Amino acid sequence: MRSHDDEKSALEEAAIHIFIDLYSFNRQDDLKVVEKQECPDYILKNKKEELIGIEVTHLFYDAEEAKMLLGRSYKELHGLEDSTNYIKNLNKLLKQKEKKIDKYDAVYPIALLIRNASPVYGMSDFLKNKSAIYKPEKYSHIWFVSKDGNNNEWLLKDLLTD
Repeated sequence: MRSHDDEKSALEEAAIHIFIDLYSFNRQDDLKVVEKQECPDYILKNKKEELIGIEVTHLFYDAEEAKMLLGRSYKELHGLEDSTNYIKNLNKLLKQKEKKIDKYDAVYPIALLIRNASPVYGMSDFLKNKSAIYKPEKYSHIWFVSKDGNNNEWLLKDLLTD
């Protein structure tokens, strides 16, 4: 059985690689991992040799969904999920992460990367509720990575921009 730290590290690593691929493709940039650390989780470097800190997190509908998706629950069905609750959970996560950035001692901008883990809600669900999403301004970007509907491709959106 994997330890919690190993599992967390593997999830973060998968998320950062998805982000780097999407960001580099969409912006014709070439982000590289410089360092994996604790706060923020990753230090990246772009083509211009500028450093960017990335704090990585995952969004689950609730603890039970997280357990089910990570293979730690014997339940086969989760029950009804409400998109309003999912946005509330996202806002709670954003406020929690906003408090964490104050502890960082970085001379480079810090961005937040959120990987949507829900198999039910996709990018379009979040974009149509974008006005209800809390926007912590301490981060340079709030990168949101999600699939959408039957499309199995990852999508990337900065929640701080319109």
